[in-house]
Amino acid sequence: MDCADIALIVLAAGLGSRFGADKLSVPLDGLPVGLHIAHTSNSIDFGWRFAICSPASPLTPRYCEYGFTVIDNANPEAGQAHSLHLAIRAAEDTDAKALLVSLADMPFVTEGLLRKIAACPTMAASYNGRNAMPPVLFPRSHWAALLNMQGDAGGRSLLHAAQKVEASAAQLRDIDVPDDLVRPADA
Repeated sequence: MDCADIALIVLAAGLGSRFGADKLSVPLDGLPVGLHIAHTSNSIDFGWRFAICSPASPLTPRYCEYGFTVIDNANPEAGQAHSLHLAIRAAEDTDAKALLVSLADMPFVTEGLLRKIAACPTMAASYNGRNAMPPVLFPRSHWAALLNMQGDAGGRSLLHAAQKVEASAAQLRDIDVPDDLVRPADA
């Protein structure tokens, strides 16, 4: 699929309760954790870019600098599915053929991985053949089903038939606790 037909979605409204603070604003290699995915994707010509953020997020102006339309999630405690619903509603007003959903707390995702995932109709990252996980590409035909998801499940149940792109554990690592900020050797 052509990247110009894809809406990139960054889910950045999580509560960060296990981290104990706003983990997305914590510096990592000179950039806030939550902006790594924006920086990494900057050279890919996605047709649309949406960042779903908590209201008054300090990262909002920075996402705008990277060309994202920021959508406030005033109810982040409703879980990841609620953020995804907000993104889908915004993307429905575009001509996007697919959503590439990424998580702001996964700063080690590479441009190459994003490009591989964007290349197929339904694609997800995987490590050692394990379950499909973000970043993930959902074609428009899946959007209605995604709108029925609740809580933190996101689109997990729709990924059983997705093609998988092999990625390293380091690339797919997320930041949940302060100790996770140590950059893995193979990232």
